Amino acid sequence: MLEATLDIIRLTSGESTVDVAPVARASVTEPVRLDMEDLYCILQLDPNDSVIALELANRLRARGRFDEALKVLRNVVKIDSRFETLNALAQVEYHLDMIDESLHHLQQAALIAPDDVAELFEVFKTLGNIFVRRGEFELAEDSYHKAHRLNGGADVLRVNLGTLCIQRQQWDEALDHFRGALEINIANDKAWVGLALGHRVKGDFELAWGNIEAALEYNPLNETALGLALEWSTHEGREFRALELIRAYLIEGGWNERMSLAFSWLSWRRGETVAARLELERLLTVQPDNEQALKLRAEMRNHA
Repeated sequence: MLEATLDIIRLTSGESTVDVAPVARASVTEPVRLDMEDLYCILQLDPNDSVIALELANRLRARGRFDEALKVLRNVVKIDSRFETLNALAQVEYHLDMIDESLHHLQQAALIAPDDVAELFEVFKTLGNIFVRRGEFELAEDSYHKAHRLNGGADVLRVNLGTLCIQRQQWDEALDHFRGALEINIANDKAWVGLALGHRVKGDFELAWGNIEAALEYNPLNETALGLALEWSTHEGREFRALELIRAYLIEGGWNERMSLAFSWLSWRRGETVAARLELERLLTVQPDNEQALKLRAEMRNHA
């Protein structure tokens, strides 16, 4: 359950043929209007242009190209270590699970942040997340409250405060925070997962299952919720309902070894032989030495 609780809170360009000089002269002050190719070209012309570099890094981050964004931002910070660049670097580092580096740069950013900068909320929220992961709950609470003073209406912050309460075994307070998050944003799937954990601890298995269903209705790709559904289904006789939830996850483009194997096994038990075999072969294509998958394939062949 600890892993599930912590999960609640939880790229290369080719050469350009564009004439970079006119682009650089015309648009350095308006990087938002440039496309990615132009940004790369301007940096080739002037590697020390921190405005362009920061815009490029933010574009890469938005596209999920975090490794590239990290390289760009590390270079940016060497020449321009202002609040915006330090925070951007820290957020990328956090996403890449570089916790110590992220903490260092977040603390640097907080020290030099203007009082009215909107991104300071993200700094304190991420600091809180890091302190929760490190087990430093007092520091986490202090960071979350600083974030709350900046934006008290953020549903994600209520989820994080709820997660902190779970770590402290303060289940009633945790449930209050998760409900508060849902009052702000009914579609916050992480808040639904938090409610599910709290209700299950309190012995209300039906309500906990309903919360998990709600989480997956809003986000079929929430692997924390799906993992809990699979785990709980084996104790509650809901295996075939879990199968449907996994099917929705796969249809939406999700995939991991555990869910693939579970789908194959449950489909075979249900008599959906074709679906079971197809998914099992997909798993073995990716992981040809997966012992459980090989065992299941042998069992299927024995009963063919």
